[in-house]
Amino acid sequence: MKKKMVFICFLLIGFTTIGACSAKNTDDLNVPSIKTVLNKALTAPNEELVDALLKPIEQLQSGDDVMESTISDAINEIDVLLKDTYGEYFTDYGYEKFVVQQSIPSSYSLYADGSGYQLTVKTIEVTKDKDHVNRYSFEVTLDYSTDKDEANTIVATGRVEFEDGKIASLDINDDKGLLEEMSAKTIKVDY
Repeated sequence: MKKKMVFICFLLIGFTTIGACSAKNTDDLNVPSIKTVLNKALTAPNEELVDALLKPIEQLQSGDDVMESTISDAINEIDVLLKDTYGEYFTDYGYEKFVVQQSIPSSYSLYADGSGYQLTVKTIEVTKDKDHVNRYSFEVTLDYSTDKDEANTIVATGRVEFEDGKIASLDINDDKGLLEEMSAKTIKVDY
């Protein structure tokens, strides 16, 4: 009888431990999405995205007769690329805000490319808000350099909100002026 009780106690402890681990993993299901989106958006320049973004401008500057459909096709290519990269992680509104209104992926890639910067995500720390079950804050340690400068490191911060298992809002609140610095050093092109 004593052996049976010990066995039952171990069994109960095992189920409790499994249940606790499952609950913890359930709480963190959003973290991989946050890390993936931040890593893709802040590792820059993304040459494929830069090429797609510059293609319509290059076509207009070529001096050739450019058909409206050619420009439309190039813009459609950008839309498909961004949707394929980020669409699965966002609600419709969240995607619109992140990609179109704030243009976070485009801005970091274009400015990094235009200024000769190379951005590399080193670490991403995500913390769940204790008071709001669908809200997270993040810190991204980002290495950046140019051909002329030594490597520098900043910690960018922001927050994310989820809705129905997808990102409804992702804001980079402070990048220590990195985007502005790259913008100021971007080679200006006459369109």
